[in-house]
Amino acid sequence: MTFRMCMAASMLAAGVASAGEPAVSVFHGEHDNYERTGLSVRLGPVWERDWGAWHAGVHPELELSRFHYSGSSAGPNTLNQAGAIGMLRMVRGKGNFQPYAELGLGAALLSRTHLGPKVFSTTFQFSQHAGLGVEFAGRYSMGWRYSHYSNGDIEMPNDGIDLHQFVIGARF
Repeated sequence: MTFRMCMAASMLAAGVASAGEPAVSVFHGEHDNYERTGLSVRLGPVWERDWGAWHAGVHPELELSRFHYSGSSAGPNTLNQAGAIGMLRMVRGKGNFQPYAELGLGAALLSRTHLGPKVFSTTFQFSQHAGLGVEFAGRYSMGWRYSHYSNGDIEMPNDGIDLHQFVIGARF
């Protein structure tokens, strides 16, 4: 399946599977000659709770992205990634301007095991995410997210990859 077909299928599945309001985000980030650009769909919460001024929710999130290596080392310079994340998002307050913090754990599939000089050894990867941002106007969000992908030492070498990303989203 091509990258575009995977993206379209994930968006369709997200729309059908979500009982709450889905949110779509685009992101781009880079670190040490590696870039990542992609799209994610956050589904309605599977758990949520209010704690004083904070609202917490665990949301399934589906993501598709393309990694690019811009350095001078030999090896493939792109790979595609598809993943699923359980994301805990905590939003403070109510109104038009709400800061948030998020933490997530997930699993991902890579289209290859090499990217420039990095060797991932397996196409299956675990992912960890942390982010900060702001939700505004009851519908939009903007923030920063740190993501780490690694195979958890299932097989060696396990180079892994870390990225800082700028994220823009909208809830429907």
